[in-house]
Amino acid sequence: MTRKPSEAGENDAPGPRSLAENSIASDTARNDRVETMLAALEDRGDLDLQALAELARGITGCARGFVAIIEGPQTIVINAGNGGTRVLNTDETLCCDVVRKGEPVEYRDLRRESHLAGHPSLNSGLNYYAGIPLRDADGEIIASLCVQDFAARPDGMESGTHAMLCHLGVIASRVLITRNHTTWLRDFLDIASDWIWEHDPVHGVTFLPTQVNTPARTCRSADGSDTVEYEASPELLALLASHDPTQPLRDRRYQTTYRDQVHSISVTARARFGRDGTFVGYRGICRDVTVEEESRRQMEYLARHDPMTGLANRIGFHSAVDAAFADWQETGDPATLLLLDLDNFKIINDTYGHAAGDELLKVVAGRLRACVSAEATIGRLGGDEFAILDPALRRDLAIEECATSLVRALSEPVHFDGRNVSCGVSIGVALLPRDGGTPDQLLGNADLALYAAKAEGRGRYKVFQPPMRERIENLDRLRRGVLRARGDGALEIGFREIRSLCDNTLIGAQAVPVWTRPDGSRRVLDQLHEDLGSSREALDVGNGLLEDAVSLAKDWHRLAGRHVRLRVALSPAQLADPGLPFRVRSVLVRQGFPSVSLQLDLGAGMLGALTQDMLTNLAQLRSDGVHVGLTGYGNGGTPPALLLAAGVSRVGLNLSAAAVPGAEAPLRLAQALARFALDLGVCVTAEGITSRAEERTLALAGCDEYLLAPSAPLKSQAAFIRLLARDDKNDQPLSQAFAG
Repeated sequence: MTRKPSEAGENDAPGPRSLAENSIASDTARNDRVETMLAALEDRGDLDLQALAELARGITGCARGFVAIIEGPQTIVINAGNGGTRVLNTDETLCCDVVRKGEPVEYRDLRRESHLAGHPSLNSGLNYYAGIPLRDADGEIIASLCVQDFAARPDGMESGTHAMLCHLGVIASRVLITRNHTTWLRDFLDIASDWIWEHDPVHGVTFLPTQVNTPARTCRSADGSDTVEYEASPELLALLASHDPTQPLRDRRYQTTYRDQVHSISVTARARFGRDGTFVGYRGICRDVTVEEESRRQMEYLARHDPMTGLANRIGFHSAVDAAFADWQETGDPATLLLLDLDNFKIINDTYGHAAGDELLKVVAGRLRACVSAEATIGRLGGDEFAILDPALRRDLAIEECATSLVRALSEPVHFDGRNVSCGVSIGVALLPRDGGTPDQLLGNADLALYAAKAEGRGRYKVFQPPMRERIENLDRLRRGVLRARGDGALEIGFREIRSLCDNTLIGAQAVPVWTRPDGSRRVLDQLHEDLGSSREALDVGNGLLEDAVSLAKDWHRLAGRHVRLRVALSPAQLADPGLPFRVRSVLVRQGFPSVSLQLDLGAGMLGALTQDMLTNLAQLRSDGVHVGLTGYGNGGTPPALLLAAGVSRVGLNLSAAAVPGAEAPLRLAQALARFALDLGVCVTAEGITSRAEERTLALAGCDEYLLAPSAPLKSQAAFIRLLARDDKNDQPLSQAFAG
């Protein structure tokens, strides 16, 4: 700042000086003071923009100095001295020229700038302007450091003064960048669930105040005003006290109570050490992860529980089984595993809809809870499969009582939408450790017991016995033997005759696989498809047998001079194959066999497991002219709705299964079943006839043909062709059929 002559002291100079010498001395002193002030400002950590504007005014000797911060269409003007802060339209300020040009601007005489005619600065009597652009960290202009004066300066600003003003502009840019970063950080902390803290062993934890819900207390200051002090929870202090400073501290979590609610807090920090390596505390952040922890617990719950029933799902139940084995190994405590399968759930689901099925599953879950101990783990393994692991069941009598109560409870009707529906249940039981040394063995043996309960007629329970495992092992040997026989050509086709109950005419034959074993013995495989199950091997074997049977039967029509029917059993694997209709169509075309002469048979057990894709396959087969049959009719319930949905045109009435032992009329049930099928428009084949009395009785009941009993010898292809050629319908009585 230039002092007036009157302000000069008497001892300011040693002797008389010229005016030029005095001017030079004054400028030198001013420059020294300015450089000193600039150095001090650079060293300070918190620079004030108003002080910078005042310094710019003093450097240039102008009447005004200010920092103009550009905020889009508006500009915040921070004036030096008592000018305060004003907000102007950016277009009305001279700093917009600095932004537009991107470099320092100097107007020596505003009156000579034609584009500034009528500008507010001229109206205020200001005729000089200079502005320095201020840039952010990316180099974008965000403000300008400006000075203005009333008097014009025709010669412009001195080069030294301009250099100092530019240097001051660099400092102002740093101030703005620092303030922007600080504002951004505070804004982030105010909206985030994080808060910053610093710790030292002497003063404890000091928080940076933000708007987060940090536990705090209100204190009265000496001047009577209230201040807020943020407190560290005892849990945080205990965590820091027990942590080794040499080890990372990242996302350590603890719980604390704040405003009567439990909060989960995550702590991440870095240890601070002095120059001598002494530990001096931590600096870090805390984050409220209550919602995150609740979401994690919810996801963990859903990962291990069935959302519909609230029971454990397959993953959760298997974990419980693993835990039971660990407890047994440690304490020797046994437990009992029960596998349950609802008997008629699919029928109820298909008949009454999924809403009824879902309601039934919820009721089943409630009844299961009521029948077991509080220690038990109940799981829904999928669909209508449930499981119970109960460590309280240790004695045979308790197991029997529990299983019996479960069968009774799940057989009780469920009232839904004005209807009473009931399903029943089959249960397989295995005991830990008696029936399994590993979780997989225990579950596998319980599954075998469940299979045995279903095979005996459902609605009951079975406890695992070693012979059940032997049966499975025998079936496994059978599967492997049949697959080898298929590859070696030792799996052949035999034919079981189908004759008219009216006149004993030979109508057709059922194709039956026959295995010639290595020792030369032959085994008839009537239950081959059931034994093979739904494996990939079952699909290959079934398709191969179908091809072989049609190939053998392709000349029957020509030899007999009439229609001759071929019956071939379908395996579950074939029925589930999306390519079944195309495969059957290809076989018939390739062999030249009429589709109307082919009957593909389903097993009675397959009817209750039909899916929509399977029904679609059957519909396509029927549209090609192929007939759909059902074997084992009378062996257990056959729902009429499924019978019609599958498009079954002929059923095989199983006489041995339909007969009621000890009844006055042994065939009365068979006759009723036959009449029921006929009322549905389905033809009936009598299977397993062994006498003329049965033949006549079933003929009167409505059966039109019979299939020889499994005890009758099969016909080879050559023998069956001879029968067709002779057509000896009247010369061979039924009794001779069993003699071949």
